Amino acid sequence: MGLTLIAVFTAALLLPGIIAARAFYFAGQTREVEVPVPSLSTPNSISLVGCFSVIVHAVYVLLLKLVIQLPPTIPLPLSDPYRPFVAVKGDNAIDLAWAFLSGLLLLSLLAALIGLMVGRAAIKWMDKSLIYGPIADVIESANGDDKFITAYVISKMSEGTRFVGYQGTVDSLFRDDDRFPTKVVLKDVVPFYLELGDDSPVRKEAKQVIDWLVMTADDWHNIAFRVFQLVDDSQEA
Repeated sequence: MGLTLIAVFTAALLLPGIIAARAFYFAGQTREVEVPVPSLSTPNSISLVGCFSVIVHAVYVLLLKLVIQLPPTIPLPLSDPYRPFVAVKGDNAIDLAWAFLSGLLLLSLLAALIGLMVGRAAIKWMDKSLIYGPIADVIESANGDDKFITAYVISKMSEGTRFVGYQGTVDSLFRDDDRFPTKVVLKDVVPFYLELGDDSPVRKEAKQVIDWLVMTADDWHNIAFRVFQLVDDSQEA
């Protein structure tokens, strides 16, 4: 086997680690919050992909050993993606291709499953900031169909000591690799003016309501979040 072909096979065998890492972060996605997948060039991502690759391949090898002990029910070559690495002259090329491609497919499915399981376990039992970053408490508090996140955005539009701000329900929140907010999509937005006085800021709301508003980090001075819970008046009565 040529060095180029070995490099291709090796890169392909890293694919399960990448899929598992993406599934790990996908497990933390909520109704409002998109969980960014860090760039694969960062040390943390390389470590995560490497660890997941080792785990996925170890589990798959164990499953292969168990399958080998079972009587074959369908006369097909074993889905063994490692077989091309030990191929010898005279091996059937079609069988080798089937073993590698079908094995790689099963490896990818297993990787997605393991990534999701580890991600959900991390959210439940570990430090949630690993996935959600510095606003982990806000995202966790908003977990539930009867809860929603409200954002208060102070924009860079100003006149003297008066700034334009917006209050609205968070529909989508996008973040960077460090998991800091970079873009927010708001609905039912109430614009307001924030007048900086001597004692404390004074807020004056505008009369109109904006249905949808999209803002990026370049548009705001600051952004704050608060979680609200819907209350069923009939139950209180």
